[in-house]
Amino acid sequence: MKNTLIYLLGFPGTGKYTIAKEICAIEDIKLVDNHLINIPLFSLIPNDGVSPLPERIWDNVGLVWDAVLDTITHISPPDYSFVLTNALSNENEQDRHWFNKVKLACESKNRTFVPVRLLCSVEENTKRIVSPERKARMKDINPLSPQKNAANHSVLDTDHPNILTLDVSDISAKMAAKTIINHARRVAKPAYTG
Repeated sequence: MKNTLIYLLGFPGTGKYTIAKEICAIEDIKLVDNHLINIPLFSLIPNDGVSPLPERIWDNVGLVWDAVLDTITHISPPDYSFVLTNALSNENEQDRHWFNKVKLACESKNRTFVPVRLLCSVEENTKRIVSPERKARMKDINPLSPQKNAANHSVLDTDHPNILTLDVSDISAKMAAKTIINHARRVAKPAYTG
């Protein structure tokens, strides 16, 4: 898989990072997990994984994301492929703006853009969100978050022709990764030739 960007979207605790790692184990793809971006900044502020974070931190997270997108667009080799993860919702206008920014960065390099909506039942999401690995990576570990997200938000949807919506409540991360890769191969642009 060359010159492709897979964008995994889902609520915290859905399994985005776990699935992204499985994708990278199968294909030669660079992983840009949203917490790769967040950890340097989150380590500078109080963060227990439950209490709300200061609003301004998200502006700074955006600055780091801008640098990542600029690197992907202008510095990374054009045949590189990426899998990015993010928690974006239909109810937040900034989230749609961010999605479009990633899509435009991808299109500017003629990369195949594959947005993937990962859905997960509240019950399963509640089990996953409290994992010790999430706490170590300064992620949301609030067991009330899945219910709150389900009641007030929906995972960002789009009319992009390459969109895949996948319920990962009852499938393994490896199976989800294989499904996503197969979908990405089906919608891929002609192979990059240098």
